[in-house]
Amino acid sequence: MQTHDDHHHIVSAYDLELAHFRSLVVDMVSAVARQTRDAVEALATNSSALAREVVDRDPDVDALSLAADEEVFRVIAKRQPTAIDLRLVLATARIVGELERAGDKAKRIAKHCLKLIDTETRPLLPELAIEPMQRLMDIDCELLQDAVSGLVEADLQKAVAVFQADSRLSGASGQVRSSLFDPATGLSGDHFASLLTVAHALERTGNHANNIAEQVVYVITGEDVRFRNRELLIDRLRSERPASSNR
Repeated sequence: MQTHDDHHHIVSAYDLELAHFRSLVVDMVSAVARQTRDAVEALATNSSALAREVVDRDPDVDALSLAADEEVFRVIAKRQPTAIDLRLVLATARIVGELERAGDKAKRIAKHCLKLIDTETRPLLPELAIEPMQRLMDIDCELLQDAVSGLVEADLQKAVAVFQADSRLSGASGQVRSSLFDPATGLSGDHFASLLTVAHALERTGNHANNIAEQVVYVITGEDVRFRNRELLIDRLRSERPASSNR
């Protein structure tokens, strides 16, 4: 018969495993944010060295993703988690996938930077586009980190705040595209196409943050809110403060 001390030890060990799992996600979002910032900085400063660093560091992000996947399999196989904890583990695995794809976007930006450095003699990013591009990048990184904080802190309102930032994200994306289409930039051909691809990659990074926030809502409330009307969802969730289901 299992003693109280044995049970306490098992629960404590399980809590440590879940804490380690969450720490992997925190490490991963920090790495992805750094990759995103450095990729845009490389483009803004014509830095092939920084762009290569981003590409070279991409396997580090992949390694964190693989470690998180291993943790998912290990926790499920070893602990047979309850419904609430299983929800946490599975949703976190989806979040890891979103972060891995966001990391891929940073690598894509860095590769376009290197390509343009090889083919262009003028600044890679027109002066008109530097500030809008950096603003979009800042919003992306902020939302990714806020969404993951919502998971770690079991804070539903942080997920809601990410949803509410959609207008900021759309506005920043629109400013980037407007700056690239401005005739004063003199962009054309492959240069223009590459920068549009960069803009799209940053837009998608913000979408990954929204997808993470959806998983945070799922962990805390048990409700799958994908494909829901966002405005109605925000109104309802703002008034909800469910008890934390995160261990």
